[in-house]
This record gives sequence, structure tokens and C-alpha cells, in this order.
Amino acid sequence: MRDPALLAYCERIEREFFRSKGRPGTLSPADFARAEAWYRSEVPLETALSAIQRAFESHARGRDREVEEVNSLAYCEGFFGEGRRRRRVPS
Repeated sequence: MRDPALLAYCERIEREFFRSKGRPGTLSPADFARAEAWYRSEVPLETALSAIQRAFESHARGRDREVEEVNSLAYCEGFFGEGRRRRRVPS
């Protein structure tokens, strides 16, 4: 049986990611594994949600013009706060 706290964490990340994309969807297996790694590394949910928001805001402002669309949580990982960047988050 799956950990209910893990599932709630991943579902909340999924909702925020696709809300930010402006369309419904589900996490890919790779993105689910990344969210699970964040959970297991004790990345606070608010940190993950803020990173997703900042990634989409930055993309909308044209920060990464070569990136057509934010398609993965891997892109969002670069928007974790400074304290999180110092502590490596597993890929």
C-alpha cells in the first residue's frame, strides 16, 4: 500500500503544475518519481509549490526564450530557494 502522505504531496504538486499550465493533466511517471524524491528528501510542499509558480512566472516573462513550454518538474527544480539549492535534491 502506498503512503497516503506521499500521495497527497504528489497530487498537490500535480494540481499546481497543471493549474499553472492552464490545462488538465497528470504527472508523467518521471515527474511522479521526481515529486516522490522531493518528498523523500523532505522538500517542504510549500517550497515545491513556490518553485512551480516561479518557474511558470519566469517562463511567462521570457526568461528562457529557448524553452517553448514548461513540460517537466525538472525545469521547476531550478527555482527552489537558495537553501534548497545548497542541499542537493536527487534527480
